Amino acid sequence: MLDTIDQSFSFSKSFVGGLALGCFLAWYAGRLAYNVFLHPLSKFPGPKLAAATRWYEGYFDLLVGQGGQYMYEVDRIHQKYGAIVRIGPNELHVKDVEYYDTLYALGVKRNKVPYMIDIFGTTLSIFGTEKHELHRSRRMVLNPFFSKRSVTRLESVIQEKVRLLCDTMSACKDRRQVIQLRDAFTASTVDITTEYSFAQCANTLAQPDFSPEWDQMVRGVTEIVPLARQFPGIIQITRALPISFVKVFNPLSAKYSEFERLIRGQVSEIFASYSSSEEEFSVIGTEKPAYARSIFHEVLNSKAPKHEKTVDHMTQEALSVVAAASETTSSTLATTIFHVLSNAQIRDRLKAELKEAMEGPRSLIEWRRLEQLPYLAMKEGLRITVPVCGRLPLVSPSPLQYKEWTIPAGAYIGMCPRDALHNPAIYPSPLTFNPSRWLTNDPAEKKVMDLAFLPFNKGSRMCIGAHLAYANIYHVLSAVFRRFDLELVDTIRERDVDMARDHFGMKPVKESKGIRVRVVGEADI
Repeated sequence: MLDTIDQSFSFSKSFVGGLALGCFLAWYAGRLAYNVFLHPLSKFPGPKLAAATRWYEGYFDLLVGQGGQYMYEVDRIHQKYGAIVRIGPNELHVKDVEYYDTLYALGVKRNKVPYMIDIFGTTLSIFGTEKHELHRSRRMVLNPFFSKRSVTRLESVIQEKVRLLCDTMSACKDRRQVIQLRDAFTASTVDITTEYSFAQCANTLAQPDFSPEWDQMVRGVTEIVPLARQFPGIIQITRALPISFVKVFNPLSAKYSEFERLIRGQVSEIFASYSSSEEEFSVIGTEKPAYARSIFHEVLNSKAPKHEKTVDHMTQEALSVVAAASETTSSTLATTIFHVLSNAQIRDRLKAELKEAMEGPRSLIEWRRLEQLPYLAMKEGLRITVPVCGRLPLVSPSPLQYKEWTIPAGAYIGMCPRDALHNPAIYPSPLTFNPSRWLTNDPAEKKVMDLAFLPFNKGSRMCIGAHLAYANIYHVLSAVFRRFDLELVDTIRERDVDMARDHFGMKPVKESKGIRVRVVGEADI
């Protein structure tokens, strides 16, 4: 009898399990069918598999080649179906530069797509804020700190770190040391960003090898983006695990955790210092020295609610600022220097312009004067690099119109800066590095190029640190090319420079050795 009961119980478990699985499969099949045939976006052109499930994107981003390949599949979809296509169950993509002014317009309500808010594990930061109103209130607190006026006022902080960068590069010349440019520029950007934003420098430039672990940590942040887009919350899980455990399964995720804990330690120190002082600090309109100014004091002195003034909140804000600044700026600087060194005519013309503008090889001039130099290749460097190469989808709470297409409220709509910056109709031979294209005397041509120049996006969701990045890039390029003669070392464009993977920021192939140079000369006059 007991055997009969055991058999009946086993049969019941199998039956219930099979029934549950069958119900799930039926539900999932129904959901796929709904997405393809009944969804409000079902009339938009695109592959049926992309309409059915986000696993279509996951396949290209996680399994094809070295990952991060969905942006190239989106290119193919546009080639086949047109300027507006459906690339996900609830997502459209538009490839039309003129539509930027509609989708990313200032003063209109746009929410962030839910699957994008947690790709860096920073849902408390400006970058990770989903709702338009909360994003606006958070950004208003920090906007004055990152304005062009404020960056100009604290330009001495940038210049100090650029001098230290050049001194460390000079020491590399004496040792005939090969310089990994990503390491060097991540180090300088981290020091500039932490000193400027937190009034507490990370001092990465103090190391003769430019503290390569910082670049590894920053890469750890962006390398997991394709996985995080498919599995929202993966970083929150990683955050809760011991680093030693994470290292076994995903070393880059462990680097991310190390990076976050390092930033959290710095933030905690600043909060402790602030809490122990009765004096308030203010960034704008103060005579206090630069080291006493930081975004933390700006937030703490603001009218933001108390729950926005926590170590968790500011750690995530700091993580976003440092990671975003380091990734975009270092890749742009390294790529620009590669292209300048690869063309002797461009290199010589740029060095001649800088020699005329800057008194001596160790002198630095103001950012406003650097902006007036016609051949300094900052814009062309940003254009060809595409520091933010991934699509940037938003959600409109009201319907939008694209030509004859009515886009329903709540749909995800994205555009990609790469489609503007590498548009051959606007920038002929877009993959050719050509600073002279910006010297055109045709006002109409220049206007079109300027409108399409969107390295940090535009509108209310534009990168808040864009002015700091511009100042950093201008100062580093001018200082390095005014002072040094450089030669490339075992650097191949296809392997080490060109964009091959979308990890929100641009990535070369995994076999890349990086962009490497040697200092072979130093100017005397």
